[in-house]
Amino acid sequence: MKRMHPYLKLSALSYAVLTISSSVWAAQEEPPAASPQAVQTLPTLSFQVEQAPAVQKDPDISAVAKTIVTREEMEKFGDQSVNDALRRAAGFQMPAAGQGPRGGSGSMRFRGGGAPVFLINGEPVQGGPRGGMSVIDSITPDMIERIEITKQPSVAQASVASSAVINIILKEPLDGTRLSGTARAGYDIAKSNANEEQRKNISLQMDGRDDAWVYSLSANQMWNDTTTVSQIQNTGGLNTTQKRTINRTSQMISPRAEYLIDDQQKVIAELFWRNNESEGSMRDQIQEDKNDSIRLNTRYERKDQGNSDKIRLSIEQQNETELPRSALRQSYTDEQVNEYGLAYDGVRKFDQSKQIKFGTDLRASELESNIAAALDEQRYALYAEGSWQFTPRQTLTLGARQEWISRSGLVDYSDQHLSPVLAHRFDFDDRWSLQTNISQAFSSPRANQLLPTVSVSADADAGTLNNPDRGGNPFLRPEKINAYETTLGYNTPAGGVNITAYYREINDYIEKAIRNENAQGGLCAAGDADCRFVERPYNQDNAATYGVEVAGRYALKQTENGHSFMLNAQLSTVRAEIEADNGAKRLASDVAPYTASTGLSYGYQPWRISASANLNYTPEYTRRLSNEPYDRTSNQRVNMDLSLTKRLDSGWSASVNARNILSTDYKERLSSTADGSLYQARVNEAIPSVLFSVEKKF
Repeated sequence: MKRMHPYLKLSALSYAVLTISSSVWAAQEEPPAASPQAVQTLPTLSFQVEQAPAVQKDPDISAVAKTIVTREEMEKFGDQSVNDALRRAAGFQMPAAGQGPRGGSGSMRFRGGGAPVFLINGEPVQGGPRGGMSVIDSITPDMIERIEITKQPSVAQASVASSAVINIILKEPLDGTRLSGTARAGYDIAKSNANEEQRKNISLQMDGRDDAWVYSLSANQMWNDTTTVSQIQNTGGLNTTQKRTINRTSQMISPRAEYLIDDQQKVIAELFWRNNESEGSMRDQIQEDKNDSIRLNTRYERKDQGNSDKIRLSIEQQNETELPRSALRQSYTDEQVNEYGLAYDGVRKFDQSKQIKFGTDLRASELESNIAAALDEQRYALYAEGSWQFTPRQTLTLGARQEWISRSGLVDYSDQHLSPVLAHRFDFDDRWSLQTNISQAFSSPRANQLLPTVSVSADADAGTLNNPDRGGNPFLRPEKINAYETTLGYNTPAGGVNITAYYREINDYIEKAIRNENAQGGLCAAGDADCRFVERPYNQDNAATYGVEVAGRYALKQTENGHSFMLNAQLSTVRAEIEADNGAKRLASDVAPYTASTGLSYGYQPWRISASANLNYTPEYTRRLSNEPYDRTSNQRVNMDLSLTKRLDSGWSASVNARNILSTDYKERLSSTADGSLYQARVNEAIPSVLFSVEKKF
């Protein structure tokens, strides 16, 4: 099929942007003024007599908008993590509790693609060398001021290829005291038949001001002991029961200091130290995993009305080890990543209707392994993005990002790409709006996707098709992405509804595929007894993801009688279709056709009580496994979470959070594509849990 030249395609779509458009925003705190704001703050419930401090409006006039989840909202919904807040945002497919043989290691997806990019105060943060935990997993809502979600491509945030950036803004002192804070302790018990889980956590958040100094300290310690039982049925009806015990500990300490040079300038330093250890046992198999990191972020910021300059310097070292041992085999993996970053971001406003963003980002990393060759990587980027509000109700944003990448050692190659973005927003009135975003981008594989090292699975069926080992692929090519997204929105101070349609065409699409390999990593020959199934990322010829999202929200702020109420719901559909080299088409094997969720929050001020309920639904779906003559069917799943908080005197409060209430088990069935006969089935029970926590503000 003859393809249109990419620049001609962008030009054609650029012309279409003025006639068709839009992009899903959550409901605004206020209706748009004469100058439409691209930043939209979700309505926040207030359960106390005093109103929560208003979020300062961002003077940004860009047509690339952001959804903002405030700390107050996370408190009202009883969120315990960043993922709890994201599950209420349409487009994110979260891993089911207890999903898969690895006990919930399934990764988050955004609109059928890869995981979104996470930032802390605008600074990218990485996972482990082998895709392990990152700083994000240890951040609690007590540390957060707000979460900014950019669902559309933006050259300023390096989200051109991912189309989703989650920027976590850390909390600053809420008052002028020299020291205030929150201490929290929790105990979580979960049990379902033979499955059992106990979690304990202690966290401390302190902050304060002293003249020009602003400082804070966050610390948390978690213990998690889990016993899970999986049921496996093989061909011929043979049933196997597997029992696993995993003990995890996690600690994080994060001091932060800020010095105000004057009314326009300040310098900030943030340190994150984190350690995670896990020991699991199953029959004669023991697996020990460790992941620790230390990260330093420093920034200089200058703001003068609409103009700003920001210089960012970051350093991170992360170590990850795996030690699986059994009577048949033992392996040890020790890998380390050193990363260095230097970046500059600038904003200049010429008047109330014109602005430009520009900057540069320089990054270098070293990945060392005791098994594979070392991998050195250098990335450089320049970007510029201009926004023009050419009528009182229309805004146009045009930007481009030029990136260079060079890798040596394990992989030797250099590449460079230009990624343009065009966005348009039209406000019909103070309630109705239409917004469109068009982009072209390139996504280079991450370092952990390139490492060929195999991570051995756990359980008795490790290395099988239903529970494969995992590895990387040093021969991956970058993805080439053309994306279009449009949203029609109706928003009022009390809430609104937004409908989004999106389409992404991806060449050299990177998909995880399972293949039968021998000990040397080659494809297995018939009768080879040393074969194991291994899941690795591979480039497919072409793919397209498209769908529609509907998100609604209604909030009743606190009445004279003390009642407050908020209801939100979203439905997100996605079709991820892959075209192979021979032209055959199939659906991506691990992308659900749609997800739906709804949340309800209520508060009664005279009793100082707040409560919330969240319900999530994923339908049953069947997908063909790549390169294998089997279909995989995942059952429909329902998950409900409840929370109740009671405020007491002297800053005390008590909370009860019930997770996975009325939840369905996670089931997978592999069957032959020829006759539908069973190859293997697995059941992982959902474990309902109740978390009791006590909080003291001082």
